[in-house]
Amino acid sequence: MNLLTINSFNCSVQASGGVNQTTVALTTYFTQECGIKCYLGFFEDIPKKFEPLPLFKGRILLNRHFDKEAFANFLKTNHIDVVQVNFLKKHNLVVMPQLYETAHQCGAKVIYAFHMCPGFQVVTYGSWERMLYGWTHSDSAVPETKKWLMTKTQPVWKPLARRILQTKYRIPYESSDRVVVLSKNYFAPYLYYAGIKHSDKMIAIGNSLRFSQFATEEDIQSKEKTAIVVARFDEDTKRISLALKAWREIEKESQYQDWKLQLVGDGRDMPFYRYLVEKWNLQRVEFTGQQNPMEYYRRASIFLMTSSAEGWGMVLTEAMQMGTPVIAMDSFGALHDIVEDGVNGRIVPNNDLPAFVKALKEIMTNDNFRYNLSMQSINHCKQFQINNIVEKWMQLFQLS
Repeated sequence: MNLLTINSFNCSVQASGGVNQTTVALTTYFTQECGIKCYLGFFEDIPKKFEPLPLFKGRILLNRHFDKEAFANFLKTNHIDVVQVNFLKKHNLVVMPQLYETAHQCGAKVIYAFHMCPGFQVVTYGSWERMLYGWTHSDSAVPETKKWLMTKTQPVWKPLARRILQTKYRIPYESSDRVVVLSKNYFAPYLYYAGIKHSDKMIAIGNSLRFSQFATEEDIQSKEKTAIVVARFDEDTKRISLALKAWREIEKESQYQDWKLQLVGDGRDMPFYRYLVEKWNLQRVEFTGQQNPMEYYRRASIFLMTSSAEGWGMVLTEAMQMGTPVIAMDSFGALHDIVEDGVNGRIVPNNDLPAFVKALKEIMTNDNFRYNLSMQSINHCKQFQINNIVEKWMQLFQLS
C-alpha cells in the first residue's frame, strides 16, 4: 500500500509539535514494520536547522492555490492508495474539496485526522494574577485584560463562536471518507461545531506512546517525593499558575515539607511563573528549564496537569510509562481514555482548585495508594504501544 500524508509543515525528527511527532512515529512503523511506502505533502518547509525525515519516498509542496494537475500527477505516478490529511490551518482548508475530488478521480481514499480537542479555538483563560502582572511587569496589559474579560464573558460569546467556526469543521468532514479523532468523547463536540447530526464517518484512534521503555519495580521503589509539571510555559493553554496555586496550599502545611515541585520546560510565561513563586514566597519550587523529561518522570511521584484544553496530552502517557500517577483537571475528553480516576490517577472537575489540592494531599500522604497508582499507570498505558495504535490505522486503511 502507498500512503500520502499531508501536514501543514514538512516533517522532521528534531521538530516539536504533536502532529509532527505522531507523523514521525507512524511513518517509521509503517515503513519498517508494515511495508507501506510513505509519501509527504506539506504547505510550509521546516527551518534549515532541522533535517527532513528521510523515510518518505517522495514529497510534494502544496499551497492554497491548488494545482489539480500536479497533484493528480503525483498521486498517479506514485500509485497512492490513501491520502491522510492531518489537521490544517484555516487558510489551507480551502484546498480540501479539490483535494478530495482529485484523489477520488485517481482512485485514492481520503482520511482527515483531527489531532485537537474540538472547540479548542474557543477555550480562553485569563486570570486576575496574569492581568495584574501584565499591568505592572510587562507590556501585555491590554491583551491580558482582554483575555480576562473574554474568560468572564465566555457564556455570552461562545454560541456565536460556534457559528464562526463551523466551516473549519464542516469542510474537512464533507471532504473526506473518514474523520479520525483522538477519542470517542470527541464525536459529539466535533459534530456540534460542524453542524452535522450523524457520526457515520467518525473513528477514534488515540496517540501512541513516544518511548519504548517502562518503569521497573526498582524505579517505583526509588521514587522521590517530587511532583512535576512538564509543559510549554504558555499560561493561555497550560494554566501552570493553577498548579502553583495548589502548591501554595501544600507549602502551608508542615507535614509536606519534604516534598518539592519541579517545573520542567520553558516558554514565554516563564517570567510570570517566577513572579508568582516570589510573590507567594514558595520555597520548594524548582525551575529546571528545557530538558529531556524522561529522568524527571522516572524520579517523580506525581504528575500535575492543569491545562485548559489538550487534544491528547502526550505528557500524560509519558509520565505513566515511568510509573508516575497523574492528577489532572477534567478539561478535555481524551483524558478519560488515559486516566481512570482512582485507579491510575485522579481526575478532578475543571477549575476546582480545592479538589485538586485534596487529590494531591491524598496521594502524597498515602504510600500504598501512591504505589498502586504507579503500578496501574504502567499497566494501563501499555494499550497505547505503537503496535496497537498502528493496528487500528491498518484496519482503517482497509475500511476506507
